[in-house]
Amino acid sequence: MGSNSTTDDAAHRSTEDAARRKRMSRVAIASSVGTTIEWYDFFLYGTMAALVFSQLFFTKLDSATGTIASLATFAAGFLARPIGGIAFGYFGDRVGRKASLIASLTLMGVSTFLIGIMPTYTSIGVLAPVLLSVLRLLQGFALGGEWAGAAALATEHADDRRRGFYGGWVQIGSSAGSVLATATVLLLTTVLDQESFLAWGWRLPFLFSAVLVVVGMFIRLKVEETPVFQQMQREGRNKRRVPLAAVLQRQWRTVLLVIGMHLANTTIAYLTGVFLLAYGTTQIGMESSTVLLAKFTSGLLLMILVSMPAAALGDRIGRRPVYLAGTIGLIVTAFPAFWLFDTGSFPLALLAILLLGLANVLMYQTQGAFFTEIFDPEVRCTGAALGVQVATVIGGGTAPIIATWLIGFGEGNSWPVAVYLIFIGLVSTVCTLLVKESRPVPSAQPTETIAKDTVAP
Repeated sequence: MGSNSTTDDAAHRSTEDAARRKRMSRVAIASSVGTTIEWYDFFLYGTMAALVFSQLFFTKLDSATGTIASLATFAAGFLARPIGGIAFGYFGDRVGRKASLIASLTLMGVSTFLIGIMPTYTSIGVLAPVLLSVLRLLQGFALGGEWAGAAALATEHADDRRRGFYGGWVQIGSSAGSVLATATVLLLTTVLDQESFLAWGWRLPFLFSAVLVVVGMFIRLKVEETPVFQQMQREGRNKRRVPLAAVLQRQWRTVLLVIGMHLANTTIAYLTGVFLLAYGTTQIGMESSTVLLAKFTSGLLLMILVSMPAAALGDRIGRRPVYLAGTIGLIVTAFPAFWLFDTGSFPLALLAILLLGLANVLMYQTQGAFFTEIFDPEVRCTGAALGVQVATVIGGGTAPIIATWLIGFGEGNSWPVAVYLIFIGLVSTVCTLLVKESRPVPSAQPTETIAKDTVAP
């Protein structure tokens, strides 16, 4: 009898383990695929803003002014991201993580598709850049709520020992989106001549987004709501307080520290993703295909070789040490990276982007677990989204414009941009040191019940 009972228990545990692995695989795929699509759309706009939008939507301006105006529309998307973070954060904390993600993906897909069919300046005049800016604002609004919802979905399904790893699947979606956007544009600029690309080729990647959104929606609809949110619903905790008011009252210091921590990450992302493309082609004299290939190769290498090991490392040694390695890495590599990139050599430009990208990956792959664990479940989507999206406005959205201005200030030299990166890295390092480690230890209570004050003493 005892032997049969033991066998039955083992079979039951085996069945439960298989079901848990299947569920987590589905969650990981839904988190990464959906985030990949959203970031593909967002990065695609940045790439086109650096390459062709000045010629399509700002034809009455000279080349330099047109590029700045084009990058300004890119930055406009960031202004909507905190608003989107608050709106979708409220939706995610009150209605559900899954519902919030489906809504944000739909809005992003529609906005991106409309960019692909929009008339240019030669067809409708000044209305063209106005409509482009409106659609960019809608993209930013949608992306503002994507990350926090996806991070909550992944980490709340995972057990304490693997939250960092599964949170990393959300983060890898950003890298994959950047790689996919770069590869798509690189392919088109290679097979099409400049005239064809300007005439109609630039539209294809935006139209392709519709296919990706349908795939992403199909996958996300099959994912269950998180156990944490289901428990909140049963207890009525999701309806007690307005999430924004609650997080600003109880965890406003944590929001400020997340803003400071994310500054380094978002600044690197948009300097390498947008500014270096414009800088390399207009200042260094590199071919756009050379810079795109360096971006694509570095992104692919880091995504395959570093991203998930970095996320898993946060489960082993803690989120904060891995994050600090990234912020300090930025400080150390800022000058060497630009010295290498300024040579105009493809191998050295690739190495430069790899150096900055490595620092970026160490920070970014840790955030999925780190930034969700330090907020209470009732305000998790709102708090994490608010901190991250405000940082993107301060650091990410303005980074290409600031860097372009600094190049002019330095009379074509890149050293002011390196100094700028070092300053941002110092700010993020200090903020990271002021946040408590969030990784649960085996003897501790789950993160959902830890003390509200997540600021280190």
